[in-house]
Amino acid sequence: MERTAVVFVLLSFCFTSLALECRVVPGSLKQLDVGNGQVFGVSSNNQIYTLYSTGWIQVPGSLKHVSVGPAGVWGVDSNNYIYKLVGGHWVIFPGLLKQVDAGGMISPAGVNMNDDIFCLTGGSSWINIPGKLKYYSCGPYSCWGVNGADNIYIMKDVTPTTCAGSLNWEQISGGLSMIEVSTDGKVFGVSSIGEVYQRDGVSPSNPAGTGWRQVPSPQKIKHVSYDNGHLWLIGRDDRIMDCTE
Repeated sequence: MERTAVVFVLLSFCFTSLALECRVVPGSLKQLDVGNGQVFGVSSNNQIYTLYSTGWIQVPGSLKHVSVGPAGVWGVDSNNYIYKLVGGHWVIFPGLLKQVDAGGMISPAGVNMNDDIFCLTGGSSWINIPGKLKYYSCGPYSCWGVNGADNIYIMKDVTPTTCAGSLNWEQISGGLSMIEVSTDGKVFGVSSIGEVYQRDGVSPSNPAGTGWRQVPSPQKIKHVSYDNGHLWLIGRDDRIMDCTE
């Protein structure tokens, strides 16, 4: 994906009472993450990009998954090695993960190739959290994950000093293939057939929320991320869309 000016195509569509406007962003990515006003993504050949007003800028290195949030910019490569972007350079961290999430207040979290769950504490010590998940994402007061059967779980009582939370999983109704928690606590996910859902009623006093609401999308989606009023979607054809209500 070459550096290019950001020229958007505007798509408008409605679903029940919700209306979205989606802008098609030039380029293609297999995975993307947004947080703290930043956008990072990786292409099908594991090249890394970040978005500026002038377009996509390639970041040196090779990653299969990248995440940006309060914990910084993290990623994992094709060999499951873990990296953090420090001073413009990728610094390798101990451990192996297939997916990492930087949305926690301080600590990143993720899952390894065996679906074991971890969060980082004390700077470089990974805590193993009981259970099995294929995808894990954390926000300001809870972490959410999905397992190999697409079952959904929440871990409550997550804080900057207790990244493992309560250590008591609560299963949430529904089925999702991936899930993302935004910096402000909003929860979005994608189903196995490419439909997008948002969890309603999520708050510090009720982290589990009240129910799922389908979000309209112009095509089947494989990845979703949310930050500062923008819902970013990656289509199954690696098409990039930036949506707002």
